[in-house]
Amino acid sequence: MATAPKGHVCPPSNAKHPSDRWESLFIYSFICKFTNLRGKVEGLETPMDFENALLLREPNVIVTGVLTRFILNLRPHTRNLSEDQISSTVAAVLGDYFKTPERTIYWNDDLNKNVDPFSSLEGGFFAADWDFKLKILRQLVELQLSHSTDIKAKIDRAWGVNVNKNKKKDPATAPPDPSDPDSRTSLQMLPLGQDSQRRRYWVSDKSPRVYISTNPWKTTATFQSISSTREEYITITENLKQTAPRPSGTKGKAKKWTKQEASHHALVEALESRLEIVDAELARVAKVQRKIEQRKLLMAQAELRQTRTRRQTRKPDYVYNDAAYSEDDGDEYTFQEDEGYEEDHADYDEDGSRRSSRRNKSKEGQRRSTRAAVVNANGKREAEQDKWSNWRGERRSARLGAPEEMLLDYIPPTKRARTDDSALSTNSSEAGPSFSNNDKPVNVKTTGAAALKPTEFAAEQVAGRKKSKYWIYAVEPIPKPGVIPTSTSGQTNNADGNVLNAEVSTNGGPMDIGVPTYHSISPPASGSHGTNADSGVDIPASPSPKVQAELNQVMTGSLSPLSP
Repeated sequence: MATAPKGHVCPPSNAKHPSDRWESLFIYSFICKFTNLRGKVEGLETPMDFENALLLREPNVIVTGVLTRFILNLRPHTRNLSEDQISSTVAAVLGDYFKTPERTIYWNDDLNKNVDPFSSLEGGFFAADWDFKLKILRQLVELQLSHSTDIKAKIDRAWGVNVNKNKKKDPATAPPDPSDPDSRTSLQMLPLGQDSQRRRYWVSDKSPRVYISTNPWKTTATFQSISSTREEYITITENLKQTAPRPSGTKGKAKKWTKQEASHHALVEALESRLEIVDAELARVAKVQRKIEQRKLLMAQAELRQTRTRRQTRKPDYVYNDAAYSEDDGDEYTFQEDEGYEEDHADYDEDGSRRSSRRNKSKEGQRRSTRAAVVNANGKREAEQDKWSNWRGERRSARLGAPEEMLLDYIPPTKRARTDDSALSTNSSEAGPSFSNNDKPVNVKTTGAAALKPTEFAAEQVAGRKKSKYWIYAVEPIPKPGVIPTSTSGQTNNADGNVLNAEVSTNGGPMDIGVPTYHSISPPASGSHGTNADSGVDIPASPSPKVQAELNQVMTGSLSPLSP
């Protein structure tokens, strides 16, 4: 039984640095041609930057950015791509491909399957050596070239591959111009040339990095870097010039170049033509590196710098209306954290009286400049002027913050008088009879006044008196009309010409104002006015007919006291 032939196996490399491995050139060329990581990832400008990042055994920005871009090309909706989780994400994505029958660089012929390299790895991706990282990144690049939709579409368009052969070619999908970065010429990875000994020279970008290799199609091929700086680049060019073969030919015949000699001279010309490009690239990289170093320096200084600055020891001297202020009038500097403890740590005089701090003297809601006291010619502080001294007291002054005593229309709030009936009431705060200009019954429950006596009923409002819900005018009929009681304390006249007698009782407690009693007065002669001898109040000629009729009905008993 014939066994299946084994695949191509490259011999193990004895390189001690990533620069001497062809995988470094392969991965970095893919980054430059199929991604925009060189302009996005900070510090990734040359192949040397990429190789130095692989040597670090800790998470870094360059390797993390490269892994993130590769994973998103394979799995666009992948999450958990931070530095502390990117290692497990890479292992999970590669584990899915290792389960398929597709052969990878980790294919085992004996087991006839792919072997997961992360199963025996300790410490994660970043803790591994640079050889392991190179192999993982190489495998990710190969998977992208085979499975990434965007990268495959870019390659098909560059080579003019028509996926739908039955459809006509669309001009928009025509191969791009050779100067286009996505053209076939730009995406191809070809050697810059070869010398007379058939050694290939490779470059990946505009940097002075140059690689040299033997025939890459043989298993015995070698690979190494020979230039990383401008000086090394110039040295290589000069050596190739000196070792360039002379044209061969017989005397008298035209001198001809062999194929190897022609390729050697073409290589020298190509290297010399790139010298200006290399100088421009070195200048650009140096400028970018200076910006990075400056940013790092500023970040280091920001960590050492204290974010809190000391305030000035004297408060600003504000000058209004060209008024002269002394520079020595500023308050002493007070630490911000001490201001909140002035109330708790107040000073006391020798006699025990508490001193008022500057915080207590200040008016809340005002600027410090408005609280500064003015110093007179004698060096003493003058009292603050009253800002309401010239206030005229408009109606809207209350909205502007004027004190109540400055308002012209200010009326002090009235207090409810305590009466005998309110004291006897079970719930004096309940509503009582309200005062009304109409002759309607007063609803005691909707007002706050005391209840009326059985022999009283509410009367009309006296002209000029303010309405209140805590007291009412009550009418109490007397058995004999025309008789005026001798007690005239607190009398006042009604608009109808009758006397309201407010009896005041002082029984050793709080002053109780009795319910006013309404009495009838005999008018003087017709057409004239009279004066009450007891009260001295000017009485009209006659009461109103309506009130007089109600009084007559009450006295005759035909009208109940609480009827309207």
